[in-house]
Amino acid sequence: MSITPKGTNIPGLYRKCEQAECLRLIPCPHVRCQDHRTDMALKDWVVPYLEQ
Repeated sequence: MSITPKGTNIPGLYRKCEQAECLRLIPCPHVRCQDHRTDMALKDWVVPYLEQ
């Protein structure tokens, strides 16, 4: 598993969820894990995540 460099969005790599206290790693291009998403497509697709 590879972590994307800060400020980049490289598909296939992982990043930390943008929610301040969340430690989950999510695949790019997503920016928040399933529990912290704010978009309207919550049920259309699920964002997978890994626990740190």
